[in-house]
Amino acid sequence: MFCQPSTFGELPDGQTITQYTLRNPSGMSISVINYGATLISVKVPGLRGTVHELTLGFDHLEEYLNHDFYFGATIGRVTNRIANASFNYQGEEIHLTKNKDFAHHLHGGERGFDKAIWQPEVSIQSDKASVEFKIVSPDGDQGYPGTLEVKTTYSLTLANELKISFEAKTDRVTPVDLTNHAYWNLAGAGQGTVLDHVLQVFADHYVVTDKDLLPTGQIAEVNDTPFDFRQPHHLGERLEEIPIGGYDLCFVLPAMINHHPRLVSQIKEPMSGRTLEVQTTQPGLQFYTGNSLKSYPISGGLTTQRYGAFCMETQNFPGAVNYPQFPSPFLLPGERYYHETIYRLIW
Repeated sequence: MFCQPSTFGELPDGQTITQYTLRNPSGMSISVINYGATLISVKVPGLRGTVHELTLGFDHLEEYLNHDFYFGATIGRVTNRIANASFNYQGEEIHLTKNKDFAHHLHGGERGFDKAIWQPEVSIQSDKASVEFKIVSPDGDQGYPGTLEVKTTYSLTLANELKISFEAKTDRVTPVDLTNHAYWNLAGAGQGTVLDHVLQVFADHYVVTDKDLLPTGQIAEVNDTPFDFRQPHHLGERLEEIPIGGYDLCFVLPAMINHHPRLVSQIKEPMSGRTLEVQTTQPGLQFYTGNSLKSYPISGGLTTQRYGAFCMETQNFPGAVNYPQFPSPFLLPGERYYHETIYRLIW
């Protein structure tokens, strides 16, 4: 196992952002930076010594500072949408920041964890290499109550697994729902759309949303809908049945038998034969087909496009702060928030 640090760029205030590249004996590598605790690269070997980039990212720090796609970023305090940027907890109305040109609160707000500078620590063991990132989110950050101590850990294992764990503790009741926002294309970043990928999700239900993708508080069965992936389907075969022209929904995952990550989804790219398996401790899986992506330059001199990648964001149900029938997102003083997701690549 191997870890190589290098300078990725410099912020306008002079702070240096560092890149950490982890590599295993199989030739798989991941790269992360301490800006946004962001995953900027996942590479696997191909034929005749070639290397294939499987996630969307940028070559330069300035591009991360100036875009709003959340490529590979750690999202928090709460991922997804919170309607009207507010929630009520035991009679107290909490008002959060609204994102620019948006009436609601998205992915932790205008200055969410994706824009924070995290403190890194590297660990090398016989079976994995890890980078642990820490921040302290102060009371009132983006409107959230309580001081929150957060830890995001990326690990690359001998078994070609990317493990991402999130930990947090607070001094005051606050909602917490952390995720990673990597964009994947198993054919290779910039290599066309993902509509030929074949997806399977082991979920009988999904979270219902309105036309603005805000949760309604309802849970519906996937039966007789284009959201039924209990048997494998190509991503592109039922797009015409979806009003927004692509997938952007949260699957309700089967309950855990124990507190270990369980297999919830797998997706395969037929031409390359690459498969991504997803295991998680979270109750939900937000699946997104890059509906809002457009022709845009990415790392390696490549260009992405609409449907050019998919996201597998493991999380609580969106809008859980406002719907008590959903799993509670509230972390209390003395409690420990912990979730883990494993992305296993097979090639």
